[in-house]
Amino acid sequence: MPDQPPRLVLIGHVGWATNETPSGTRVSLGGSGYAAAFAASLILPGRVGLVAQLGPDLAEHGLPRLRIDRAGLADLAGPSAAFHITERADGSRLFRSRLGVAASPQFGAFPAAYLQASHVHLGTMPPDQQIGWLQFLRDHGLRAPVSVDTFEYFVSTEPAASREACDLADLIFINEAEYAGLYREHESPKAPTILKHGPRGADFISDGVTYPAETTPAAQVMDGTGAGEILAGTYLALRAGGLTERRALDYAVRAATSSVTEFGVDGPQLTRELTGIADTVMLGG
Repeated sequence: MPDQPPRLVLIGHVGWATNETPSGTRVSLGGSGYAAAFAASLILPGRVGLVAQLGPDLAEHGLPRLRIDRAGLADLAGPSAAFHITERADGSRLFRSRLGVAASPQFGAFPAAYLQASHVHLGTMPPDQQIGWLQFLRDHGLRAPVSVDTFEYFVSTEPAASREACDLADLIFINEAEYAGLYREHESPKAPTILKHGPRGADFISDGVTYPAETTPAAQVMDGTGAGEILAGTYLALRAGGLTERRALDYAVRAATSSVTEFGVDGPQLTRELTGIADTVMLGG
């Protein structure tokens, strides 16, 4: 354990992701926890904690590229989570998963020191798991804000639970389709919201005020899976490092745009983008 607890704690799944797109198919490390942690760890190295449940294959793999605190990683007997996402040419997606050892949250594996973090984030996962984590964290004295990331598949299959998770959160990450599925016209979330517009960027919305962070769409989209998690991990790490909502979201949208130009969520182009952001922030640019 480090001398100080992580500033940012990410709770999410880590597993093998099969991404099938019009550009091809590839299997790589993925899941909401891995994607967000990859981005956050390059922005805030050594000050990010990841809470995830891994099977022997991933435990042996070691997640060597993540510069994170590992006290929240639980090695369990059984298959690691696996995800298969098919992106069609018309933009629609098909999703299926086998959560394996991550099917039931292991709340007892949550390090007590992580309750001192300045922010905790719940990545995309079944909404009943998000609700369980929210209740656990509050019952055990966490005072820091907790954010949740919604997922279109769960919004369509479990809308009531997805809405409940959003109602309990202090910050919401949500895309346009998910927003339309959970909120009626002229209705808005209770918490500050980052509304993702895909290739058009994202908005930060709070107390009736909207700040847009626009982007130039990527010239070629290879794989859009995980871009939302990259945005969340980048944004939250920058906020934990002291940046304003506006600057953090501007950089996060840049990182998310970069991520779609290659397969997976840890490619060389994204790594260069995140490293450049970290260097710019460190230099005060």
